[in-house]
Amino acid sequence: MSHLCFPRKILKDHQNLLKWNKNPSISDCLRRPKRKYNLPEKVGGANVVEALSFQCSILYRHWRFRLKEAHYRGKTKAQARANKPSTVDKEAWVWFVDEYWGSPKQERISKINTENKLRLTETPANGSRCTTRICYDMMNEPPVFSTQDLEGSSEPVEVEQEPIYLRLFEKTKKHKKKDGGSGWEPIAEKIYEELKKLHETQIEEHGKDTLSVKDAYIKVLKPKSGYLKGLGPGARPPKKGRNGENNERVELSTQVDTLTASNEELRVSNEQLKASNEEFKASNEELKVEFARMNKEAIEREQKLREDMLKMFEDMRNNGSRTSS
Repeated sequence: MSHLCFPRKILKDHQNLLKWNKNPSISDCLRRPKRKYNLPEKVGGANVVEALSFQCSILYRHWRFRLKEAHYRGKTKAQARANKPSTVDKEAWVWFVDEYWGSPKQERISKINTENKLRLTETPANGSRCTTRICYDMMNEPPVFSTQDLEGSSEPVEVEQEPIYLRLFEKTKKHKKKDGGSGWEPIAEKIYEELKKLHETQIEEHGKDTLSVKDAYIKVLKPKSGYLKGLGPGARPPKKGRNGENNERVELSTQVDTLTASNEELRVSNEQLKASNEEFKASNEELKVEFARMNKEAIEREQKLREDMLKMFEDMRNNGSRTSS
């Protein structure tokens, strides 16, 4: 359970942070669980330290919000200062009341946020589970097989389902009614139809739909600065560089260039292997010719030796005949 207590420890040590990610000591703290649990740099494509920082920043904002609702809202600054919770240091609490919540800038931001919240017309239909959890469960669902046997086949057939981004949007935006039915809110229904059209376009142009949930939501819902619509607080759009370029696209382009260079190296190496193979073949042919020549010479020497021996035996026999006569 130590990993669950870790954000609380950071909150206790850094209670008066206005910019969570701007404090260098936070980055040092976030590297502790990475070292303790021997985590890699990235898990599932996400940077571990960045993910921890983002999660802790959410917990930190929620903690501040609960403090504000319980000990500050509806009170004067003097009353709020006197209403300090026991879990917050006195110096940090004075900073919260006077310099943060009580500052003109923060009061203006709070007012704008409240007005924006009241203007929202769409309500989620997630229930008790967050969008990311529902998406994760859908990605790990086992394949669905047909229960009806096809003609001439006893093997079960996998049923092709709609892409996850369609099912996820329906799950999180389509409300269940008390009479057992379900219904869309106007804007959500329009977005769902656009997602269906995107799916149909993918099938027509590519033969299959390979879009991820994130890519599909980016195409239809258009991300805002810092977050993606429809995927909860943890989803972020691709980072952009200084010139407005998509960092993911730049990274992919770099990977393509690297693979292209590697492919060129492999091609050159393959050509060198081919040349070496040709040289080996030529050398092999020369060896075959040399072996044939040496074999021929050996046969000729053996034949000549046999003839010389036969001649010698013939001469010896003739000499013996003359001596006896």
